[in-house]
Amino acid sequence: MAANKHSEAYDLSLFEPDQKRTVKREKNPKNQMNESNLIRLHPGSITKAQRRKRNPVAILGVAVLTILVASVCATIVQSNVVLNELNEQIVSANATIVKQQNMAAQYQLKVDSKLSGNVVQKYAEENLGMIQAKNAQKRFISLSSGDEAIVLREDESNNPIETVANAFKGLWS
Repeated sequence: MAANKHSEAYDLSLFEPDQKRTVKREKNPKNQMNESNLIRLHPGSITKAQRRKRNPVAILGVAVLTILVASVCATIVQSNVVLNELNEQIVSANATIVKQQNMAAQYQLKVDSKLSGNVVQKYAEENLGMIQAKNAQKRFISLSSGDEAIVLREDESNNPIETVANAFKGLWS
């Protein structure tokens, strides 16, 4: 087949055996197996010296590595189990909290309904003999024109760290 630049992919002559290649293979004595090159061993003829020697350090290293990998895997599985149990406890605790908050809201509504302004006024009038104050009985007092702040004592230290510490002490106490 003639090869041109558009039909190289379809040139089947590239797949045909080459005469030169086969000749080279036949002439090359290294590639051929002769009966004289083969050594036959019987299963019982391998001596103790010819057997593969095992390295005890390598065996110990493989054993330690295997134990290490197994312990890491066991730790991962155990931590996932513990994590799942804790998540279940958190979910149940959150459900209990929501339930308790709903009950507290219901009880607060009951308390608020029993202690409304009208109920308290009625109880005070009937049971305690009290009456509501009239406008003539009310006396209004006037306060100063503005808020005043009086420093009761002055801090003797001007250290900014002590000032901040004292400010935080005042918030927590």
